[in-house]
Amino acid sequence: MAGLRPLAPELSALALSDCNEQQAERGALIVTLQTWIGKSPYLKARTDERLILAFLRRCRFSVEETKRRIDNYYSLRNAFPEVLCARQVDEALLRQFDRGIHVIPTRPASAQGPRVIISQFCKIDPKQSSPREAFKLLFMLLELLAMECDNASVAGLFYVVDARDVNMEQMMQYDPFLLKKTFMLVDQCLPLRFAEIHLVNMIPSGQTIFNFVTSFLPAKLPWKFVVHKKSEDLYKHLPPEAMTIEYGGSNGYQAEALDYWRQKLLAHKDYFAEDAQYGTNEKLRVGLANAWATGELGGTSGSFRKLEVD
Repeated sequence: MAGLRPLAPELSALALSDCNEQQAERGALIVTLQTWIGKSPYLKARTDERLILAFLRRCRFSVEETKRRIDNYYSLRNAFPEVLCARQVDEALLRQFDRGIHVIPTRPASAQGPRVIISQFCKIDPKQSSPREAFKLLFMLLELLAMECDNASVAGLFYVVDARDVNMEQMMQYDPFLLKKTFMLVDQCLPLRFAEIHLVNMIPSGQTIFNFVTSFLPAKLPWKFVVHKKSEDLYKHLPPEAMTIEYGGSNGYQAEALDYWRQKLLAHKDYFAEDAQYGTNEKLRVGLANAWATGELGGTSGSFRKLEVD
């Protein structure tokens, strides 16, 4: 299809082994899903071929699993509007973005490696914003990344959460219900796969709150999650050159990354302005309503026992 990028040989091999992607077949499968969306009266979803391709890769090219994930992605808006709705690229969002809460370094970790994302939650001003607004911005960026970056949709995401200088007032805003819904979004809805999540620079006094809010997540997580006592231990899992210069890497300066993605947000201002029309109308669905569309976010209780501390 005209809008799809050809993959480099290394990434093409990974797409075949990890995503079950056959280059010659993906166009027909995208058309199949576009047709399904058009014939589903309850579902108003984007039909951008790059976004659908990211969903297919996330589901290892299972058409039925891809349908479920797309359905979930738009159904969850009914239960999680504070993060998934009203996604305008306006001055308030750009001011938050300019604080550098989320940084996507210039290059993937390697030619066939995951895309790195760094979140610095100390840069949220609790008097002017909230974690919900920060998560809204993050998932807007991830939707763009799903369309813009084949490394992200094939190899996944390497997510670094930097808790340096996060104070107790900021930490208290991360309630269990927010994290529970965010987990469901990442695990069951998002067109991208989180390969690893690494938490660095957690203050000792924040450990109790962290343990409490994460106790509402499942005992077994679908990705590797490591808390590092020392930030330099991160480089046991990721080459330093994958991180920005501010973190001792060689993957460009944070200011360069912010400028690039600020321009991407501005270029997609109309894209996000159209966002309100997408979602699900459960009154038109034949059969049982999607549980998430009715706010029934079950299946995520349990102890957070699989956390690794490095």
